[in-house]
Amino acid sequence: MQIYLAPLQGLTDWIFRESFTEHLGQFDKTFTPFVRMQHGEFYRPSQCNDLLPTNNTFQQPVPQFLGNDAESFKRFEELCLEHDYKEANINMGCPYPMVSGKKMGAGLLSEPKMIAELLKNIFTNTQLKISVKCRLGLESATEFEQIIPILNTFPLEEIILHPRKAKQQYKGEADRTAFAKYAPLLKHSVCYNGDILNSTDLEELVSLYPALNKIMIGRGILEKPFLMSEIRGEKLEKEEKIKRLRSFHSSLIEHCKKKYSGDLHFLKRMEELWEYHCVGFENGRKIYKQVKKSKTLAQYEIAVFQGINDLL
Repeated sequence: MQIYLAPLQGLTDWIFRESFTEHLGQFDKTFTPFVRMQHGEFYRPSQCNDLLPTNNTFQQPVPQFLGNDAESFKRFEELCLEHDYKEANINMGCPYPMVSGKKMGAGLLSEPKMIAELLKNIFTNTQLKISVKCRLGLESATEFEQIIPILNTFPLEEIILHPRKAKQQYKGEADRTAFAKYAPLLKHSVCYNGDILNSTDLEELVSLYPALNKIMIGRGILEKPFLMSEIRGEKLEKEEKIKRLRSFHSSLIEHCKKKYSGDLHFLKRMEELWEYHCVGFENGRKIYKQVKKSKTLAQYEIAVFQGINDLL
């Protein structure tokens, strides 16, 4: 079973990927949070920093493109080739209205002609391997049924399918039955994404679709940083887990010091991480409360490093 790290904006950027890979384990593949483009221009040029080779020393990620026109993808590909990337991923799954409302991300799923035109233009000129990450649809799963023939027309590297509709965002349950229904209809290698929070979730998924050999995990890894080790059958003693977790958080702090000029932005980022992180540990919410109370980096370090020993 190959395990991918999901691209989560503001959470699984190069700082997280570098720290996790060095201290907790290496994924079979990682993806950058999306780089948004419109009319051939970068919406936020700072998003491109996540692709820099100097920020990806342990493992080269797959850059993710968010856009809907060939001109924008061409400029994005130029950036990828400049940094020696061989593959890119097209985001057709972002559910947030500010994105989907502009016919980007999951907003593309209700526009099969636009998808066909975009992929046709891309594959006419691209030097990259191209994969797609998508949902079942914007409003209905029937939207995915309409784009299956389109996706099957092009030589995609793989399709990563999150079996929710965009209007659900991350609410409700991912529809594993729908995944098992649609995956065999795709001519490409298919990766499952959505609500794998423990090894039991994976077992239930495989029982529905025995051919599955790729999964992508996002929130599950944020909540349970040893989930990948659990799935791979690695036996780690408590002392080893504590050691690795402390090293992971130390690395996050050191990288963040280089990125953020003051404590405020750093603390906001760490609070968002601990909002997920605390769920997977028995005493996690106690640390989360202390993290939220922290006003300085020094206070944050005390809260985290004094609390880690009580997590496991």
